[in-house]
Amino acid sequence: MSPIVPLFLRNPHCVQENRLPTRAYTYDPNIFHSLNGQWFFKLFHSPTESPDLTKFNFSAAKIWDTIKVPSHWQLCGNGKYGLPGYQNLQYPYQLDIPNPPTVNPTGVYFHNFYCEEKDPTINYRIRFEGVDNCFQLYINQHYVGLSKGSRNSSEFVVDNYLIKGENIISVKVYKWSDSSYLEDQDEWRMSGIFRDVSLLTLPKTHIENFQVIPSFDSEYSDATLSLNLQIEGKYDAVKFTLYDCEDPHRPVDASELLQETDKAKTDPIKQIMIPAEKLKETVKIAIRNPKHWTAEDPYLYKYRLQVIFNGMALHSVYNHVGFRQVELIKGNIRINGCRIMFKGVNRHEHHPLYGRSVPLEFALRDLIIMKKHNINAVRTSHYPNDPKIYNFFDRLGFYVIDEADLETHGVQTGFNVYNNIEVELPETKQKYYEQNVCYLSSNPEYTDAYLDRASQLVLRDINHPAVVFWSLGNESGYGTNHQRMEKLIRKLDPSRLIHYEGDVNAISTDTYSVMYPSLDAMEVWRKSHTNKNREFSKPLILCEYAHAMGNGPGNLKEYEDLFYSNNFYQGGFIWEWTNHGIKSNALNKNDGQMHEIYAYGGDFGEEVHDGLFLMDGLSNSKHNETPGLIELKKTYEPVVIDLTDSQIIIKNRNDFKTTDYLKFVNVDDNSTIQVPSLKPNQSISIDVQTTAVSAVLKRDYGTLKAGYEISWGQLSPKLRVPRFSIPLTEETKFEETSRFLMATSQRMHLKFDKILGIVEDLRIGGKSLSNKIDGSTITFWRPPTNNDDAKDTKYWKDFNMHLVKQNVKDIEIQKNFRGFLGPLVFDWGFDTTQEYIIRTNGLSVHTIMNKSGRYQPKYLPRLGYEFWLGDNYDHFEWYGRGPGESYPDKKCSQKFGFFSSQNIDPFVYDYPQENGNHTDTHYVKICYKDNSAITISEKGKKFNFKISDEYAVEEARHPDEVKHYEKNYIRLDDRMQGLGSEACGTPVLDKYRVEMKDYDFTFNIDFTT
Repeated sequence: MSPIVPLFLRNPHCVQENRLPTRAYTYDPNIFHSLNGQWFFKLFHSPTESPDLTKFNFSAAKIWDTIKVPSHWQLCGNGKYGLPGYQNLQYPYQLDIPNPPTVNPTGVYFHNFYCEEKDPTINYRIRFEGVDNCFQLYINQHYVGLSKGSRNSSEFVVDNYLIKGENIISVKVYKWSDSSYLEDQDEWRMSGIFRDVSLLTLPKTHIENFQVIPSFDSEYSDATLSLNLQIEGKYDAVKFTLYDCEDPHRPVDASELLQETDKAKTDPIKQIMIPAEKLKETVKIAIRNPKHWTAEDPYLYKYRLQVIFNGMALHSVYNHVGFRQVELIKGNIRINGCRIMFKGVNRHEHHPLYGRSVPLEFALRDLIIMKKHNINAVRTSHYPNDPKIYNFFDRLGFYVIDEADLETHGVQTGFNVYNNIEVELPETKQKYYEQNVCYLSSNPEYTDAYLDRASQLVLRDINHPAVVFWSLGNESGYGTNHQRMEKLIRKLDPSRLIHYEGDVNAISTDTYSVMYPSLDAMEVWRKSHTNKNREFSKPLILCEYAHAMGNGPGNLKEYEDLFYSNNFYQGGFIWEWTNHGIKSNALNKNDGQMHEIYAYGGDFGEEVHDGLFLMDGLSNSKHNETPGLIELKKTYEPVVIDLTDSQIIIKNRNDFKTTDYLKFVNVDDNSTIQVPSLKPNQSISIDVQTTAVSAVLKRDYGTLKAGYEISWGQLSPKLRVPRFSIPLTEETKFEETSRFLMATSQRMHLKFDKILGIVEDLRIGGKSLSNKIDGSTITFWRPPTNNDDAKDTKYWKDFNMHLVKQNVKDIEIQKNFRGFLGPLVFDWGFDTTQEYIIRTNGLSVHTIMNKSGRYQPKYLPRLGYEFWLGDNYDHFEWYGRGPGESYPDKKCSQKFGFFSSQNIDPFVYDYPQENGNHTDTHYVKICYKDNSAITISEKGKKFNFKISDEYAVEEARHPDEVKHYEKNYIRLDDRMQGLGSEACGTPVLDKYRVEMKDYDFTFNIDFTT
């Protein structure tokens, strides 16, 4: 009886068959021959239904479909091969460790390629950079080998199977295996050959592996390169040549970076011939006073290794090296002896059309955008990235936490349920934690798999200076398998540090690492890990914080301020870089037509999914910047500029660079401010009177152009409101019916509904405004953000804040030319008095709100008015923060100034929600083609406004489902709640809440010509 599930798919000890040991990656176009392209493909329901490829008739199978390699089969064939599924912390199948599901889609690929000569002096190999999840390789109907570990590279010798002429490569890819339990990362579940496939042609005598590790002397002046080489074949020596770098700051564009090889273009600065007998041990090469590599100044040297036999070079390897040493000294992570601050992001591999099969140009574009936004670090969440990307990390300058392909979040499901139940005995809870969360991480059946993933991570990426941490994976508890990973990694590479958030007590790691702590929790952590002398053994790094889901994150400034408040903190990594939406088409429920959307969990009909939780990036699904990324750029500024009435204060937050690369511009007159060279972490105050200063690049710097603004500072302006002359010469006429109260002057007409308590019609200078919402003049509701939906939306709805109505209790008219007083209304929770004061040039709406009721909420979403705008306005202007949206806890990136717009153009989030607010507004002006305008301001203070035509936002799942009014409305708010990041993180800080308390505010509406 044959088993339904083959043994190799349910045997965790079987991590590979015939796969070569992992080696350091370097790309040589003379060695790598791409096999990418169109392959024949067929999907079978299970492994048992798939053909035996040692006996298969490939000629007959040429009627099969073709599929692009690399790709995911779920994104090909218009759903013919299944659809993507999104799961975060749960497995998409029943837990039956180590068995995969019996219904296990199996893709069979084959491809014909030509081998002109079968050269006996050549070693032929097939290399895969990534296959999800498990695969078997065949050449010309011969079984070659097997590999597990989706995001790890694998290489196989195929000398014995290749023939001269046409060859057939065939691959079986299994969607699930025992190793799938180790790959429960928060992302789309998609299968197939999703990275490059190559035929490698190496000479029989060649450099099989090489490691070139730099270190410094105690003064970080002179350096040593430690060479460990593995040579295959007969040879006499290896020649090592080191070349200086071309100017690392010279202007480059993306195309040059994509085409660049490591072949040197400068004269050698060091040459040494190493006899073969000396290569049995580590070879030390002294380098005098090299330039340092840092993320701020990524100076790279190039080198060449040549295998010499009988005076001839049989094989050469070109690569680069950055002189960089990473250490833990006196409780801090230091690069080349200097304490650094991580200003990082978590990066999943994603493309809106191709999933994790990311074109190199697209990935490079991401990294260039990161550099433009002052990001200096990347965590490869939660697996090794495409190996080519690491050259970009090195060249552009990033500190990288390189993470093993390991996450077992799904086994925590039972524990998470249990953890919500009150447990009297802590030891019972701890035992349950160890048995569930740590089940795989302490399971000896999976030890081989854990160690395999650790070694593949390190051995592939060991030569990249950008990599400063090896990470043991993500959200997999902490167990003996992690401890063995740590020991193996320290043996393979003692030159770097180890990270892993699951090791809460930092037993195996060199840093404390936590996710999504509040500011208060961070301070508790610091105090509990610092002795009475304020000393600590390891720093705290937030591997994930400020969850960037939808409109947010808020509170970024508060986190950055805390990072710089104490050396115990060394920064963190925002979750995450980008939304994971997949471009698709869906039926729009409003018009019955097919519309383009960016799909998330559930959009492909998955039974088990985690909804929109993968739409949580600083860039949207197209990888364009969001308001959150703009805010992060300001927060991560390497130079901080503050202004007073008479001075500018500049602090250099760079860890290595002086400020000499920047020009400081007085924005008021565009003159250059003379600033002395500031050393890292040095500050200066300069006597200059100005309202704004901009720090721009003096010259092109890598991919950034001269004049690009790196930092800026601005003096917060005093309240600026236009003054209007109000001659008191007009008579106001009043008219009253059983339903309405009308007041009319020369320039203004007001029609008030006494029953509903709303302004039904307001015309100022013939221009129309009226209350937008029937049943209430004062409104509290806003479309919920993703962060609101964590807790606040339910809280607000429990108090029916979305269903607020008002009840008119009394109306009093004071009849004179100055205006009238009224009405007195009762609203839930507030006794509210509104005075509509008619003036010659307009109207003042004075609102007095006294909280009342026995069951009062603690806070509100917002507090203000909504008015319809007439159809005939031309554009609007405002003085305040702009040009983008801003909220009380997400406003630092928006400058004060005069702004104008003809269109309503709020940022469109991939998931519809509250957007487009402008906080700290001094006034907003609605302008008409006849040069007249209605100007709105709040008496004595700044306010919030938004102009929009959207409604039913919270009913929409995608932007195309949002409904639009035929005309626009303006929202005027005395108060607006902040955003926070509570979708997975911290709630809105109390200081950014709209408290339930008494309020007294006045909006002035004035007409000018």
